[in-house]
Amino acid sequence: MAKKKAKKPVKSKKVSKKNKGKKVKKHGKKKKGGFGGLIIAVVIILAVIVVAKLKGGDPVKYIKAEKIIEFGSAGEKTGQMNGPRGLAVSKDGVLYVADLQNNRVDKFKLNGESAGVVGEKGEKKGQFKEPSGVAVDKDNNLYVADAWNGRIQKFDSKGRFVLEVGGEKAGFYSPRNVAVNDYGMVHVADTGTSRIHRFDTDGNRIGKPFGERGKALGNFQEVFGLAFDSKKRVYVGDPGNMRVAVLSGDLKPEASIKVKGWETAKPMWPMIAVDSRDYLYAVSSGTQEIWVYDTKNPKFKYVGTIKTDSKGKNLFGNPLGIAIDAQDNIYISEVTKNTIIKIRPVFE
Repeated sequence: MAKKKAKKPVKSKKVSKKNKGKKVKKHGKKKKGGFGGLIIAVVIILAVIVVAKLKGGDPVKYIKAEKIIEFGSAGEKTGQMNGPRGLAVSKDGVLYVADLQNNRVDKFKLNGESAGVVGEKGEKKGQFKEPSGVAVDKDNNLYVADAWNGRIQKFDSKGRFVLEVGGEKAGFYSPRNVAVNDYGMVHVADTGTSRIHRFDTDGNRIGKPFGERGKALGNFQEVFGLAFDSKKRVYVGDPGNMRVAVLSGDLKPEASIKVKGWETAKPMWPMIAVDSRDYLYAVSSGTQEIWVYDTKNPKFKYVGTIKTDSKGKNLFGNPLGIAIDAQDNIYISEVTKNTIIKIRPVFE
């Protein structure tokens, strides 16, 4: 009897395990319609959050923007463009556009009306070979990064040639952008050598060129965009390192801002701008977006991304140049469409 009793528990345990296993499976199938759907929904939500997650930052926050006007068209006539790049807005209300393939600078009123052109193709004074970036000073003088002539040219507000900085004296290889701060310091982004040069408005050099190729803070893989904030800091778009370098007014490295859009798709020529709030705008041509950061925040907090209008329609096709006027209206050059998009201020 003891042996029979000993066998029964063993058998019952095996049967019990199998039965329990079967019951669990059955229960699992029954629960699939209830809790299973909830689990799937949670997984989907988490997946969306992971996809939208910024590397080491917050989820992407899309900022709805309103387009005021889009102007310009493809061509060679006045008011038309062929590959618009850098932009600048003067204090007297003129938008300047570096018209790369037409080898000139186009002028527009801020309502989109054409106001003429500056320059033409060539190597002489007042002529250009791939003008890529433009800037204006407080006296409404125009500065043009004349890339393949290896120089910066200065014009007065009437479009008359004033002076040039270039040649061996300047040490440029391919100056693709130029910017002037409120203190009359002209900054040149020499893309070919990955360095920043500084001059006064009379063309006299200030200090030594800054930067060299590398990944360390203060080094660049390339330099394109240039902008300044109210604290005199200099921001440099560095697509090779997928970041915006933050430099002090005397070009000492302070920090860097990783631009997620640039990491997702390397931008063509990453232009940047700063508005009256000291918000930094980084154009991401590869993802058709503009990424915004608060430079007053010690960690340069991500504010949001401009991509669509209030109806969810994409604003951009191939954005590149950017400029912001005194009212914080935003101007974007559309390279493929050969137009300029004007957007209302996105922060009130």
